[in-house]
Amino acid sequence: MTASRPALLLTGARQTGKTSLLQRVFPDVEYITFDHLRQVEAVKGSPEHFLGQFENQVILDEIQYVPEVFRELKIVIDKDRDNYGKWMMTGSQQFGLMQNVSESLAGRIGICHLETLSAAELRNENISNVADFLWKGGYPELWSNPLLEISDFFESYLRTYIERDLKTIIDVKNLSDFRRFIHVVAARCGQLLNYKSLSSDVGVSDVTIGKWIHALEISGLIYLLTPYFANVGKRLIKSPKIYFADHGLLCYLLGIENSSDWHAHPQKGSLWENLVMMELMKNHHLVPGNNLFFYRDQNGVEIDFIIENKGMLYFIEAKAGERIDPRKLHFEKVAALFKNKFSIQNLLAQNMKETRIIRQEKYKSYNPVYSTIDLFEQT
Repeated sequence: MTASRPALLLTGARQTGKTSLLQRVFPDVEYITFDHLRQVEAVKGSPEHFLGQFENQVILDEIQYVPEVFRELKIVIDKDRDNYGKWMMTGSQQFGLMQNVSESLAGRIGICHLETLSAAELRNENISNVADFLWKGGYPELWSNPLLEISDFFESYLRTYIERDLKTIIDVKNLSDFRRFIHVVAARCGQLLNYKSLSSDVGVSDVTIGKWIHALEISGLIYLLTPYFANVGKRLIKSPKIYFADHGLLCYLLGIENSSDWHAHPQKGSLWENLVMMELMKNHHLVPGNNLFFYRDQNGVEIDFIIENKGMLYFIEAKAGERIDPRKLHFEKVAALFKNKFSIQNLLAQNMKETRIIRQEKYKSYNPVYSTIDLFEQT
């Protein structure tokens, strides 16, 4: 995108590696961060003067802290529209940031979203302990720094988010309530979003729960997966399901510190489901509610994930066990509702030791920690 647009914006949650990525790709480019209050105040006072000092490419880190820059940046870019890739920016909080971008820089900026590392990326780097991805997650620093205590990393991460970032999104008067809320949401991972139930468990109003869920979503910590309808004529569940953008953070919130904890945890099925969803998103550029959904009717018939792409439906079931009861796979029941409209392929994302893709009679089995399916190249 730096070859075709004057500006580039790299979004994503904290610690996904946005800054490191830009600095690695552009090692000689000047770097400015707005993580420091003094720098922020200087820019807010005179954004025109600040932008005017850069003749060459520059990386502006954590741009969401200085929204005043965007309007002036539009003026600067329009004076030199063909200077592609001059302005490279990162930002963590998506809603306010994207609103400013859409209002000021439409047509002038390329936007990329960065998630935490996928298992496929770790395999490509020949990481020897890739099996630890199951509970460790994909934050880059956890893999680049072997001396880093994982619990210290996540505790610091949560403290920074709750005590600093959250204040720029919503006004939370009781931080301990919000902290308890995050833990309760973690315990509901892979389940239908129920505001009243969350309200009861956390001890705050339904309205507050709605605001807090929105805050987690726009800051990139969770995703809400909507159900798939396609006019099948059945009574379907309408609520979205909750997933965490990084299953390592989810494991930490649930007290999981190693592989033994993961395998013994009563929610390992939901944990595995969360991992599978994020691997689908990262490896196949899927967007929840756009081309990635789930299916569940009121009789309990469910498909964990449905991908719609060019006349195809991909049904993906996520199972945490190595031995699968075929009666718990609903491929055929749901396929009957769509077979006249779509071609359908069935996949089982299974937590098995086998590292290759196995072709079964009615579906293909694979472990996304060890292999990646070329979904849209299948015949």
